[in-house]
Amino acid sequence: MIWVSWRRQRAQLITLLGLLVVGAGVIILLRSTMIGDLTSARLTSCVTLPLEQCTAPPGAAKSFAEAWANPLDLGRMLITFGPALIGVFIGAPLFARELEQGTHVLAFTQSVSRTRWMSSKLVIALVPALLVLVVLQFLVSWWLSAAGTLGPLVNGPFNALNFSTGHVSPAGYALFAFALGTFIGVMSRRTLVAMTAGLGAFVVARFALSGLVDRLIPAQRVEVTPDQELNVHTDVSLVIDYGYLDAAGHPVPADKVSALTEACKSVPQGQGTAESQQEFLACLPKSGLVKRFADVIPPSQAWQVHLADAAIFGTLAVLLLIGTAWALRRQS
Repeated sequence: MIWVSWRRQRAQLITLLGLLVVGAGVIILLRSTMIGDLTSARLTSCVTLPLEQCTAPPGAAKSFAEAWANPLDLGRMLITFGPALIGVFIGAPLFARELEQGTHVLAFTQSVSRTRWMSSKLVIALVPALLVLVVLQFLVSWWLSAAGTLGPLVNGPFNALNFSTGHVSPAGYALFAFALGTFIGVMSRRTLVAMTAGLGAFVVARFALSGLVDRLIPAQRVEVTPDQELNVHTDVSLVIDYGYLDAAGHPVPADKVSALTEACKSVPQGQGTAESQQEFLACLPKSGLVKRFADVIPPSQAWQVHLADAAIFGTLAVLLLIGTAWALRRQS
């Protein structure tokens, strides 16, 4: 059964192998070229330092970042869109093509059970695709780490592209996209429908569940007085919520905050001066806006968000595969 499944899917497997070889070669070549540029511009020591502490010649760091921004972004996008491509071109046609062409009838008349037939096709299709994605993800991360703070990593692990290419999240997305494609393929019995609907459903699910993942990890609350600055937006932390606290330490509703701040802005004289700003800041605690706060997840906890992310999409993938098995067993 495995041999038959391999024969049926050998075009996809050969394509995956070609993608792995070409992708790995290109990434290794680009990384080597980038390291050469770092060395020639005397930026090697700057990849682990904040940009303001770089002692390289003036403008060298900026020129390097601008020159390599697009190639590094393309590398991240390869991993970001990889799961969707697995779902569309591997998961969706896996059973939909069999059902659409009627070739599943022959498989169902053999001595092999439907469950074994389905399992063989799933393993042969999914495992190589996941391996290719994981290897390319490792190579892209290896490439990004060589650029250090002169590359996209300076934006922190919660940057949209950085997060979607980090840790176990790509594997979780790939599992979900694959399972979603197979399920829609079995239910629709049409390859094109499964490919288009699967892609749309995957994109919607990614956006819909992104906020849920953030809420599953306990956030740290940062509090300052109204006259102090909240620096959570500059240290690449993930900001879950922010606003004002009252004297009891409870968050003040946004509409009430707007009304109170507008009231404190109504200064009769000296508007726009330092004195008016001081009066405004002194008015806020008196009106009930005692402190400013932000609930954040620091970069050191990014791995927890990745695990929660992968767990959610992995669980959905298992449920979809169970649904696929149930639907296949009911096919005639």
